[in-house]
Amino acid sequence: MAQKVIGDVLKTGEAIFQNVSGKLLERPAVAKAFEAAMVGKSKVDEGMALALKRMNVQTRSEFRGLKTRVESLESQVNELREALAALKASASKPAAARSRAKKASRRA
Repeated sequence: MAQKVIGDVLKTGEAIFQNVSGKLLERPAVAKAFEAAMVGKSKVDEGMALALKRMNVQTRSEFRGLKTRVESLESQVNELREALAALKASASKPAAARSRAKKASRRA
């Protein structure tokens, strides 16, 4: 019940916000100020990106690429470990059979 009331309040609030923001943007001065703010934000974003690049700080997409690469390498290491364990197991079986054969020939 409370969630429905909160949902209705949120929907009403969103409708009011859209109505008010739409009316504000109809005014040329507000629209021009908003456009200038967006241009300023894009320049700040570009400046931050350049500064981070110069400081050799990785971007989010570079981190995602590195994460994918590390996960791939971890998978390859696990496969190699399994293959090595299988090789060790197969190598120890014939050695165990030979040692049993030697013991049997000594007894005879």
